[in-house]
Parts: sequence; structure tokens; C-alpha cells
Amino acid sequence: MLASIWGYLRRKQLYLCVHCHGQRISNEGNYFMCGISGYLDLDRGVDIGILRRMTDVIRHRGPDDEGYALIGPGGTSFFGGNDTVKGLEVPPLETAVGTASFLGFGHRRLSILDLSVGGHQPMYLPERDITLIYNGELYNYMELRAQLEALGYTFHTTSDTEVLLYAYCEWGEDCLTQFNGMWGFALWDGQENKLFCARDRLGAKPFHYWRQGNRIMFGSELKQLCQDGAVQRRFDTSYLAANLIYHISDYNDQTLIEGMKTLRPGHKLVVQLGAGHNTIDSFTISSYWTLHVHYDNSKTEAEWVRLVTEEFSRSCRWRMRSDAPLGALLSGGLDSSCMVTEMCSQMEDPSRLQTFTTSYPGNNSCDEWFFADLINRSCGCTGNQILPDAEDIEKRFENLVWHVEGSCGLSLLGSKFLLDEINRRGYKVILNGQCGDELMLGYERYYAFFFASLIKRKQWKTLVSEFRQASRHSKLSVRDLAAYALYFNQPVVRDSRQLHRAGRFINPDLLDQRNRVELRELLYPKILENLQYTELTATQLTHIVRYDDRLYMSASIESRIPFMDYQFVELCCRIPPEYKIKNGYTKYLMRQAFDRRMPREVTWRTNKMGFGAPVTQWGRRFSRDYLLAYIEDCRTEKYFKKEALAQMVTRNQAEPSIYEFLAVELFARQFDVS
Repeated sequence: MLASIWGYLRRKQLYLCVHCHGQRISNEGNYFMCGISGYLDLDRGVDIGILRRMTDVIRHRGPDDEGYALIGPGGTSFFGGNDTVKGLEVPPLETAVGTASFLGFGHRRLSILDLSVGGHQPMYLPERDITLIYNGELYNYMELRAQLEALGYTFHTTSDTEVLLYAYCEWGEDCLTQFNGMWGFALWDGQENKLFCARDRLGAKPFHYWRQGNRIMFGSELKQLCQDGAVQRRFDTSYLAANLIYHISDYNDQTLIEGMKTLRPGHKLVVQLGAGHNTIDSFTISSYWTLHVHYDNSKTEAEWVRLVTEEFSRSCRWRMRSDAPLGALLSGGLDSSCMVTEMCSQMEDPSRLQTFTTSYPGNNSCDEWFFADLINRSCGCTGNQILPDAEDIEKRFENLVWHVEGSCGLSLLGSKFLLDEINRRGYKVILNGQCGDELMLGYERYYAFFFASLIKRKQWKTLVSEFRQASRHSKLSVRDLAAYALYFNQPVVRDSRQLHRAGRFINPDLLDQRNRVELRELLYPKILENLQYTELTATQLTHIVRYDDRLYMSASIESRIPFMDYQFVELCCRIPPEYKIKNGYTKYLMRQAFDRRMPREVTWRTNKMGFGAPVTQWGRRFSRDYLLAYIEDCRTEKYFKKEALAQMVTRNQAEPSIYEFLAVELFARQFDVS
């Protein structure tokens, strides 16, 4: 089979590998986001039916192209499917029945511009017997390419996928330290008999896996691991309890399904096979990057402003490398406004930049169009005011749960509506301002830890001054600030409050399943440095980027996040807190950096909202009969108090607890979990 395929490829001069017999395949201006699938079985071989379903179920991540590789003792064979790019005439996967293979790769590709065979995956490097499937983007691929060319490598495409391949050839697993970007990839090294997988430092791109003996499945989304009906699916109750009690997820390697894991950000997975490909000699997961939050007191405020300005500019510049029309989510808040301002400053014609803002006219609690439009007019970009509606809300929420794969709130319906509308208008590359709050201490709860740090250092005068000014430069009153300072520094009070709220609709047996020791360490840090570290690596950013990846990819859109550039993150984690919270303002240093570049109404605004939504009104749009039917005939009965939930629906249909239950119940039905 392998020999016949290679003979066919030689005759047709088709591209399945980096070297195409002297033919150069241009991929100039093409950018790709994708989904990956992997299936390893050393006992029975690859089940191509399962591999096909694993790849098809994430078609939304890459509707423009699909490809497969089957790896066996005789080498690597390539196959296609219904969506395989035209011009690449590979045999369909169904013809591979009976092929001796122990490892199968599947790939889905989203093309930002026109399709070419140059970006098709799996990509193969024959002289090293390396096969790669890759989801993501290396933002510094141009710099890495120049470095590798200087080392003697010759490139045959202009894609970052080939850069990744040659980087591995040069540096082995240490290639990860060279990359700046987002990725989840799997690479088979035939010379070393190993499967090498990795996820980017901060987890912008996902990677899930499941293992039982000599069998492993992995992919970009959890739903892919559910395509084998023989794998029993039960809730991981300790993780479910943490989700429902504390509203956290993605804080370790667990998922809602027991035994199905997530490769943590900044980690790699290496599977070493025996010489005969019939045993797994080792299965190793290890960290290749660690974030350090350690404040550097040697620099002045002006020096920090300069460094932040330079690094943020570089991060935006790298993420604007695209010949496709760029778009940006603009909430009107500080972070997205800084991002759009910086992007426009780097464009010859800022009017080409399309910004998108959800707007709810008449609802002052979540409508920010006024501030977003100030930025649009100031920068000269083109604003789009998107007005989400609540039509067919039950089906929309069901679809939302299917894509985010777990617990979620009604507010995400607004984001899903926005991204679907952006897709309808033909935009596939969107930048957003996620991660700014975690880096620059933007949430109001940071005041409590900042005040505690001032007390610890006995800076009484600064404490009094900052406390007073915070009441003027935030939406919190003096009384609110005092309550925050007490509440967030009292773990027992915080824990009791959360348990009391959850206990109203969750059965005690599930509450008792939570991992008290682990959660206490994550949720109740004693100092500001530890809080910032855990929120960036476990309790805050990690679930935000899961929502980000799933929602954008559900609409076949590539998301780019300048604030999540790891070099920018490392810089910000060295900035002392007195430059982040100053004169009562959160994110003070970022405000200073853009003080003269944006309207002051935005730069120094204090009524933080984010991408809010009218969730109370939306909750009331659900059919009462719909909600009661799910409660009465719930699959998750052993976890919830049915009578209490039914009473909530009767008393106040907008009660958030109802939709926490509904998300879990829908997940159980959609993913067949008990």
C-alpha cells in the first residue's frame, strides 16, 4: 500500500511531505487553524472508523481540508476524506481497511485565505521519518526560519508547520523553548520510536487525551474522545463538585469525564514505544516552562512604562502578521481599547480594521457601545455594533454547552452570537484583549490582596491613601472596599459562603467529593504573588482560554491574544504591584502607557464591565415547561436537589443555579455521561 501511494505521488507531483522532488509549494499569506486527532493501539491496530469519527466531529475547527496518516511497521501512508483540498488526490481513508498500523493521525484545517496543498496536514519529513499534526500558530516563525536557514536548513514552503518540523530536527524536544505562539501538536518520530506531544505555555490551544493500557486517544476537544462507544463515561465527581461550588475549571489535568485528561499548559507528553511497536516503554508528562511571579524593584515607573509599551507593541505586531482582513473584539474597556489603539497605530490605513462590539441599547449594566465608539472614532477604524437577540434561546444554549464542553453561564450566549455574526460577515482572524486583567491586576478583588500586602509591609500612609482613592476611582464604595478586604482575606468565610450557595441545589454527597486540600491551596493564596500565579496558571485564565478556543472555533474563527504573549506575561509578572494599582486605579501602568493615545473617558474609566450580557432577561426567555421537564427527568438526579430546582424555576426563573444545573444535565446527555 505504502509503495503504491508513493509511486502515485511521484507521478502526480503532489504535496504530502516537505520535500516534493524539487517542487516548491508556496504557502505565502496563508494562515491556518485546525483540529487534530490521534489514535494509538498496539494490540489491535488503528480503528479507522473511530479515527474518522474523531476527526469529523470537529469539522467546525477546520471545514476547508482534512487529512489522515496511518503509521505502521512498513512506514507512513496518507489518506483523505470528503473535504480534502482539491489537487491532492490521495485515496480515501476507507480504502485503508486492513492496513497494518499502530498509530493514526487525523487533521482538520481552517484556511484563512485561499487553500493550497502546501498547508495540508499531516506533514511528513521523509529523511527523518517524522509525521506532524499541528493546531496553532508560531508568531515568531519568520525569525525562527531565518535562524534555521542560517544553520543550513532549506525550506520548501512558507508555512510555520515546516518551521516546527525543522526546529524539532535541530533542537529535539527543546524546540518548545524556541517557540512564541499557541499550539497543540503531536509528532511521530520514526527514528526514535516515540510520540511527542505538547501544548503552549499558557494553554491557548487545547490537548485532551485518554489512555488504557496500550491504547491512547487524543485530540483538540473532549468530544473526540467520546467517539468510541466502548469507553465507559462517568463524571469525575471531584472535578464536577469544584465546578459547581467554586465556579472553577481547568485547574489541573482533570475534565468532567473520569479518565479523560487535559495536557496542562506548558507541558509535554512523550510516549516511548518498544523496538517492535508492541509495548509502551514509557508514558511521561513533564513541564517545560514555569511561570515565575517575582517582583523587580530596581526599575522606575517610567522604565516599566517603556518596557510594557515596547513589548505590547511587538506582541501586537507579531499577531497582525496576516494578509487576511483583521478584526478585533472591542468591548470599550481598557484592555481591548489599548489593543485596538496599538493595532491602528501600526496600520497604514486603520479604516481597514473592523472592530466588533456587542451592544444592548438601554441596558446600562452591560452596554459599552459609547466607549467602544470613542475608540473607533479616535483610531479611525471601522466599528460594528452587534445586537444579540434571544430568539430560540433553548437551542442556542444546548449548542453552547456542546461546544464549550461543560459548565457555562448564560452570558456566553452573547459571545457566541457575536462570533457567529463575525463569521457570517466573512472574517476569520480576530484579536481580543483577554488576559489583561490577570496581568495588570484589573479585577476589584485584587484591591483586597494589595491592601493586605501594604499592611504586611507596614506602609500605613500608602494604605490610607490608596484606600481612599480606590473608592473614587473604582465602582466600589468605601464600605464595599472594606467588605472586600475582609472577605477575600478570610478563607473560612469565603468557603462557607460558597458551600451555602451550592448546597441550596446540590446534593451533600457531591459537595463532599471536592478535593479540599488542593482547592484550599489554589483558591485561598495568602499573598498577592501567589494569587496572580494561580489565576494565570490554574483558576482564572485557564478556563477563559477554554471558552475562547471553543467559542471561536465553533464559528471557524482564529483567535489571537496579544496580552497572552509569554514574553509579555513574564515581563508583567516582574512589575511590582504598586505600579499596577496606584492612586486607586487598577491597571495603572497600562493606563499610563496609553494616557495620551486614547480618549481619557476610556483610559481612566472606572466602571469596569467586560463583555457582559442581560442574563436576567435571557433567563426569563426560557420556557418554564422546558426547564421543568429537564429537572423532572434529569440524568444527573444523584447530584442535584430536584425539588429545590423546581421551586427556583417557579419563584425566579432567572436564578443562575438553574442554568448551572442545566449545563451539566445537557452535557450528560450530549456526551452520554452518567
